[in-house]
Amino acid sequence: MQPEHGVTVALEPASPGVIAVTDLAPSGAGPHAETLGLVGESAALRDLCSRIAAHAKSSATVLIRGETGSGKELVARAIHRLSPRVSRAFVPHNFASIPDTLVESELFGHARGAFTGAHADRPGLFEVADGGTLFLDEIGDASASVQSRLLRVIQEGEVRRLGDGRTRRVDVRIVAATHRDLAAESRAGRFRADLFYRLHVLALDVPPLRHRREDIPALAAHVLERLARRDGLVIRGLRPEALERLRAHDWPGNVRELEAALTRAAYLADPGGIIAAHDLGADLGGAGPLLVRERHATLRGRTLAYEAELIRTALDAHRGNRSRAARALGLTRQGLWKKMRRLGVCGSADPAD
Repeated sequence: MQPEHGVTVALEPASPGVIAVTDLAPSGAGPHAETLGLVGESAALRDLCSRIAAHAKSSATVLIRGETGSGKELVARAIHRLSPRVSRAFVPHNFASIPDTLVESELFGHARGAFTGAHADRPGLFEVADGGTLFLDEIGDASASVQSRLLRVIQEGEVRRLGDGRTRRVDVRIVAATHRDLAAESRAGRFRADLFYRLHVLALDVPPLRHRREDIPALAAHVLERLARRDGLVIRGLRPEALERLRAHDWPGNVRELEAALTRAAYLADPGGIIAAHDLGADLGGAGPLLVRERHATLRGRTLAYEAELIRTALDAHRGNRSRAARALGLTRQGLWKKMRRLGVCGSADPAD
């Protein structure tokens, strides 16, 4: 049966003058891909993985710092995977993707009747993560009231649901992440200093992609192989000049931007499955939606690819914030999430992921 994009997976070798996908990373995805989910073997990545392994042994809070799209959630999951808490839940929460009015209920839970629509008792993410790891992504976006409640939970190890006078003990390891300079935010009065010190017990800096360019071929192979499995795209290889463009780009959006660029290029590539330099577009960061070539896919495939590209562009424009991207696209947040799941569009981490 043909996939809905009208193409099939090709396993035959690439032609002369083309770098086959399998040749992009002759030694594979790297020594940490299977155990930690981190692709590459650069010195910067090896150092990061070594520090992950050391920090995973502790129960202390960890603050992960890194640019948007650099893989902070992957690092958090790797910490959990190597920790004594691996048999319990890893629970992610992204402050940039949930409206402030819902954050406290999401994190701390609520009692029946606590507010309009609270028809039943509901545990928060702290209770869901009991015994495991709670990942607080983009912690710098937390409101002042949420920061105050977070500080109390971390200090006391107790959580109280909204509208409920009873406290509950929780044993949760906090791993937080941010693209902001929280020390500077704290000095400026925009982030509680006492919470910063509670979070900044152990720290990890995730290197941006431009600081580990030698990992780009392995990452490209990983993305293209996943596209072949997921979408059935014919991806046989890249022209050398296309690979040079990937290596030369600064990648302000990091691995997420690389994935988006390669996905666009894969849909634009000739039916032979060869990605040329021009398939990457004039601006690798994505100057706007791109139409898939008519000979590449069916009308339905082209329409779906165009819709997926519009969603990716909106998410990039709003730094992965689904609520804002949904508003820009004229959708509800739930409607956007449904479309992302149907189209296989990746976005920043969300509790519903």
